[in-house]
Amino acid sequence: MTDRISSTGSDKEIHRFVTREQIDFLHNYFLEHKNRLTLLELREVLVVLGLQYTDEQFRTLWLQINTDHDEYCQWDEFLSYLILGFQDDDPLAVKQSLDPPIAGELYLKLSRQVYNIVKVDFCPMVYYDGSISWAQGRWITTSREGVINYWTEDWKPSLSARSVPSNLKRSKTWVLDTAPLPDISMLCVAGLETELRFYDVVASSFTLKLVIERLPHSVCALAYRFNRHESSKLLTGDYVGRVRMFVFYPDRKLTSSNESQKTVTRISLLEVLQGKYPPVECIEYGSVLPDMVRSIQFVNSLESFIACAEENPLTSTRKRTQPMQTCSMVIRSLVPSNATMTKFYVPRGVTCFAFEASNELLVSGGPDCELRLWDIHRPNKPSVVLMGHTSSIKFVFIQDAGEKIYSFDEKKIVKVWDVRNRVLLQTFSQLCTVLGKGVPACAYYNERDREIVVASNKLFVTACCPEIALDRTDGESHTKAVSVLLFNDLYQLVVSCGFDSFIIVWDHRVNRKMTVITQAHTQTRNGVLEPVEITAGCFDEKQQLLLTGGRNGSLKIWNISGRTCIRTLQIDDDCEVTALFWTSNRILAMGWNHCVVEFSAIADDDEYPRGLRWRKLHSDDILCAAVSDAIPGAMATCSYAGELVFWMLETGQPYRRYDATNPRTRIPIPFRDGPATKPRKIAPRLSVFQASMDRLQQRRLSRIVMPSGLEQMRRLSIQSLLFLASRPMLAGYGTLLGSLDNGTVQIWCHHPDGGYMGQFHGIHMAGDRIIVMATDKANKYLFTGTALGYIKTWYIENCWIPDEDKFHVNKPALRVLFPFLLHDVIPGRAKRSARAQPKPWLLNSYQAHQTCLTGLVYLDTTGLLLSCSSDRTVRLWTLGGRYIGLLGSPVNWQTLSAVVPPSEDYHFRVPPDLQRNFVFESVLLLDLFPVCNLEQRRERQ
Repeated sequence: MTDRISSTGSDKEIHRFVTREQIDFLHNYFLEHKNRLTLLELREVLVVLGLQYTDEQFRTLWLQINTDHDEYCQWDEFLSYLILGFQDDDPLAVKQSLDPPIAGELYLKLSRQVYNIVKVDFCPMVYYDGSISWAQGRWITTSREGVINYWTEDWKPSLSARSVPSNLKRSKTWVLDTAPLPDISMLCVAGLETELRFYDVVASSFTLKLVIERLPHSVCALAYRFNRHESSKLLTGDYVGRVRMFVFYPDRKLTSSNESQKTVTRISLLEVLQGKYPPVECIEYGSVLPDMVRSIQFVNSLESFIACAEENPLTSTRKRTQPMQTCSMVIRSLVPSNATMTKFYVPRGVTCFAFEASNELLVSGGPDCELRLWDIHRPNKPSVVLMGHTSSIKFVFIQDAGEKIYSFDEKKIVKVWDVRNRVLLQTFSQLCTVLGKGVPACAYYNERDREIVVASNKLFVTACCPEIALDRTDGESHTKAVSVLLFNDLYQLVVSCGFDSFIIVWDHRVNRKMTVITQAHTQTRNGVLEPVEITAGCFDEKQQLLLTGGRNGSLKIWNISGRTCIRTLQIDDDCEVTALFWTSNRILAMGWNHCVVEFSAIADDDEYPRGLRWRKLHSDDILCAAVSDAIPGAMATCSYAGELVFWMLETGQPYRRYDATNPRTRIPIPFRDGPATKPRKIAPRLSVFQASMDRLQQRRLSRIVMPSGLEQMRRLSIQSLLFLASRPMLAGYGTLLGSLDNGTVQIWCHHPDGGYMGQFHGIHMAGDRIIVMATDKANKYLFTGTALGYIKTWYIENCWIPDEDKFHVNKPALRVLFPFLLHDVIPGRAKRSARAQPKPWLLNSYQAHQTCLTGLVYLDTTGLLLSCSSDRTVRLWTLGGRYIGLLGSPVNWQTLSAVVPPSEDYHFRVPPDLQRNFVFESVLLLDLFPVCNLEQRRERQ
């Protein structure tokens, strides 16, 4: 997780600078000093190697290496620091995916069918000029009874027909395989009747046109290849392992006029081989396999075909040596004169296979439940054997140029494998519950949409690692809502946590994932281990440890350098943690337990392992809290009922209590705690962010305007609290901001002689509210994030202080100092809503996300603002509201500096999901590009 680039230059990175001989020298130096060095000794030996640091740089380096937080640097600590550095520089380490390969839902496309589906295929659209469009076409489903259905791209019925024996001696058939012939508008059907039936499929017609009969054995496998620059070819494999290829020449005319007038053309295989039917030629390859051909495919890159056969279960060859075994899979050239074949021997045979031409990777699966990876140039032994299935493998396909393999077995279980690391990535078993038991299933991989289609008595579709539509979105940072956003000053890295129970460490300057911790919080329910949402987080005072809180009341302390959990705590059962603070070797946690729980940060000195509970002064869940760094330290907490309580941080005693609905009236603090409240109900309650999203959805459906009288009687709760750290704890100074759920922001003085000082309106749309707030270190700017995804920047440097009347700057002069102020030429709703307010001054307003904001972090050194939302994204903005990029997006941006803001010629963009608002609403155009003049805005419009 550690990123040494943040604190020192890349040329001073120890793992990048030292050689192997220098590492041996360091090891011997540590051995001479009993495997531990002091701060000065480590600095001296690094100077000998040529690494010189400033005092601040070396202090940061020492904190990164010294994970034990003592006065010595152990050799193990130093070696771990080097190893983590090499891991961070590994380009393969950043490709870890957050979503499982099959993460989407199953979509039911076809409900219960009368006849079970045994084959699914897609017939693309072929135009008159020979061009092929896979974006248009029709789906084809086939049953053993010969029922063939055509469907549109969105699975609407298009054509239904039935294939019957051409000789009419029996009314029923048994279909073994089908293959669409798009370029000649035909469908080939192979059945037990030892004939190939070709149907003319044009518009809504399904007419039998050609029958190749008198085949020696029934054809059980078909493969078709067509190209506008060559003749179409159809490969067939029969019950005895013989392979033939039919070449079609539709432009050739028949020699007899009587034959051309027939409705159905019947021709025997012998006549085709003798060239008596010019439109079709046949090439015989002979018996390439010892038993029934289960699958056959063209290999265009090799001008060959691959065919496989499954061993006859009545003749076991398990104890035979390879020379005595029968061939299970072959690669044969399409050229008849080239009789060389590459043979593969697999116990019990091969049922299915897949070939990747880019790296010549061949994957086979069979009844022995093992997946084999082959090098086609070394067929004697598979290069990798992957085990994990418990039934015969029926379908295999490869994705992303051989990076992933998907295998489907008889039990309708899909397994996804990582080829590079040779590990199982996912086992997808939801198909077992939705498809009928005991009914065989078939599968088809739609490469264009990256979807797998599985059918038996029903048909389902699910996405397999879907690609990101970059014209509509920049992607996602998490798989679920992002709830925690932090910035580590020591490592200069961004940490985000979400409802997916992921902890992700980002290098925001280059859009790189440094570390991904999955299932950070877990719980066992009904015997199943499931992840728990992360709802709160903070760092320790040295920025070396990370503390996270879950929705089940659990707390975990993480070692940032070691990337491990070193301690687990619990405030209560099924109690969401809403706020965490780490101050003076104490951990303060609070949430739905109505009170503050204190833990010792040092496990050995913890007198209260289950936590020390402070006085209970809240009658409802604690929604938010804030800690002041001023002397003396103070903490403010607010509950869902609107109760605001000020605490002395050193003693844990309350000294002021207010009601957010009536802020000018103090609530007395009882001398003793009241009676215990009723126990919590078993029914789970929605999280704060989930409740916000549900309210927004209800608002979009209907809007009920409450009477003004009832609105005033409604109790208000504070959604977010924020201390202004640069201001002293003195009477008359506004030091605490609290955002109410009606859109206003209250200003409080947390001095014992202070109290409520005023409020201002912070939203410009009805039904919106401020969810999160943030400031810079000097408390010049206030950033507010709303439930509708808007970010507003306010100038508050000289607001709510005793001498604020002496400071006066007119707006033109202020606009020179801050060029990103809103202009008066196009006043939007945000501008009009703040026009009547004398303070604070609204600098800009823009929509940053489409859903509720959950976190804001401002970086003073570079002037960047990071925002996270329930839409699963973490985004970067400039102070003026210019969009830089999205963390985790495949769209990278120019490398950002660690000390200066982006320049004016930086390549700023507009979020693709906000393109529509950018085009049609001038207020958003103004807010996203606030430095443009009026003429530039008119040109864009």
